[in-house]
Amino acid sequence: MGIKLFLVSIGTHARSKDFVEVTGFPAENLFADPNNDLYTALGLIKGVGATFLSVETPLAIKRRMDSGNTADLMDILPRWQPWMPPKNEQGLQQGGMFLFDGDRTVLTHYDKATSDHADLSALLGVAGQLAADCDNACELPPPPPPPPARRF
Repeated sequence: MGIKLFLVSIGTHARSKDFVEVTGFPAENLFADPNNDLYTALGLIKGVGATFLSVETPLAIKRRMDSGNTADLMDILPRWQPWMPPKNEQGLQQGGMFLFDGDRTVLTHYDKATSDHADLSALLGVAGQLAADCDNACELPPPPPPPPARRF
């Protein structure tokens, strides 16, 4: 189909092995960004004032609690210590979600605060629509992932 899901995470290769084991995420689709190079290049938000102390943080947490989507947070807390980023300040780095169709950016989501994550089902819906809309183009191999991250 030409659609692949990749995860770029702050962290090291050594710490990724536990993540892969616990989550079942395919190791070949997981990239490490121990220096935040891709996060910085994409302009993702970081810092205590812009994240944890942001007015968006309690609102995002409330939305998550109201929707009943807190099980994953409760599940991750006991495992957080081994997955902590290599540098303390990286714990205040927000992420995002991006969907590319070749060189074209189709969907972007920049996490505004702690717990403000993109709707994965919406992203997968757009990806599925792209796959359904293409004819023979889907037989082409997908473009390579961005180069700044280290592959596991």
